Amino acid sequence: MERAHTDEEIISKASAREKNAESITDGKIDVAVDLDDDHGVTHTYVVTFSRDGENWVPTQVSELSSL
Repeated sequence: MERAHTDEEIISKASAREKNAESITDGKIDVAVDLDDDHGVTHTYVVTFSRDGENWVPTQVSELSSL
């Protein structure tokens, strides 16, 4: 199934969010983002980031729901 948003759009929004140190486990963190499509439907995505030195690298993008 095709997503309403590109991985780049989703990752860009997720990357802008601060990473909560309490949510980091095993050098990974999940960041949830909500994006509205052209029809007013809100899509919730989760981006998994992994630590690479001092940087966070997106490793997975998943869609949780659309309402």
